[in-house]
Amino acid sequence: MTKKCAVKGLIGVLMAFSILMIMPISVYAEKNVTYRVISMFDLTGPYAGLHQLNAKGTIDFWEWANKEPGYLPDGVKVKNEVFDTGMDMGKCVAAYQMATSKKPVPVATTGGLAGPTILAVKPLAKRKRIPCIDGSSARPIMVPPAWTFSMQGCYEGMLAASARLLKDNWRPDSPYKLIRGRYDKNRNPRISVMGWDNVFGRGFDQKETRDYMKSIGVDWIKPEYVPLNPTDTTPQLLRLVKAGVDMIFFGMYAETHAFILKDAARVGVRDKFQDMCFWADNIVQLTSYAGELAKGALMITGYQMNFEEWPEWLLQNLNRMKLDQNAALSYSGTAAWFDVYCEAIRRSVKKVGAENVKGRDLYNALINMTDYDCLAYNSKITFNKTKRFGPSTASVYQNQDGKIVKVVESVYIPDLLPGGRDVVK
Repeated sequence: MTKKCAVKGLIGVLMAFSILMIMPISVYAEKNVTYRVISMFDLTGPYAGLHQLNAKGTIDFWEWANKEPGYLPDGVKVKNEVFDTGMDMGKCVAAYQMATSKKPVPVATTGGLAGPTILAVKPLAKRKRIPCIDGSSARPIMVPPAWTFSMQGCYEGMLAASARLLKDNWRPDSPYKLIRGRYDKNRNPRISVMGWDNVFGRGFDQKETRDYMKSIGVDWIKPEYVPLNPTDTTPQLLRLVKAGVDMIFFGMYAETHAFILKDAARVGVRDKFQDMCFWADNIVQLTSYAGELAKGALMITGYQMNFEEWPEWLLQNLNRMKLDQNAALSYSGTAAWFDVYCEAIRRSVKKVGAENVKGRDLYNALINMTDYDCLAYNSKITFNKTKRFGPSTASVYQNQDGKIVKVVESVYIPDLLPGGRDVVK
């Protein structure tokens, strides 16, 4: 009897030892997961000049993120896949459907960094329950709130903030030469938009914005629109100058902005307005494309446009790829976007466990994200159940004799979407 008990005891010990031996392997296997993230850009269409750099910055960011100790949760890697939309809605939908139909299902996507393509993705993201974080914040993308999130201030708000800057500096001693030269104590300052003739360029002109500008004493001039690839913009420019515009907000990217400045110089009106770059216009590229004509230009943005603002690893990435300052917006931008993805992943893993994370978990993390100070960004990010644009503040940069200088650390971006806190009653 004693011998039989001893045998049973030995068997028990061996079984316990075997379980202990395999437990660490099982636990590790459950944590060792790879999430798919889909990045869509216009690599062959009208936005390709900027988006090629965005795609490069994306690839470099994820390479860094997967190697950086302690950045992602233990045992977690991210596989990023890049797709070209050509800035075409049909191509974007096809790419999205193909990417999200593969296993494992991605936990997040971008929407092509263009108003039309994100609009195409919006219903698909909601249906598939995969959050889409992107750059465009045109009203139809933000309202009604769905599974699409934006890393820039709402279009209405950034225009309103620019109008506020114009109003605050409407004085004879304004630090901005192009505003100072327009000052007239007998009238209100005047602002308008010159935008691309698409959902992006036309997205700024809204009743809420016009009401807000009227309330602060800034007059609105009817905006002008140009094609994505214009050949002559002098009629639009001359109409704005004739109407007495003081500031033009450029709803476009740097290539077209520079083209318009050259037209303005050709007909002798470059000094007749203060130009303000849209959030992603890229004042660095504008300087490269327009040269002397870009002097005095302003840019309102959350992106970090100067290398000295960046974390060291990001600057090392840029230098390793032998890219110049023209890539500044793209590199700081992608680091900011995808750091928000990674923060949502970190929170999701903490809540449900690495092996259980799905797109819905990132969505829940995003709508509870408040004042998140993301990498390489001037603006803190806050989303909630109804707010789909992250930043409520921005910085202002200026071309000062060819050097890009941050002239305002932080300006408030009014919430002028329907029902927003700053809508004039």
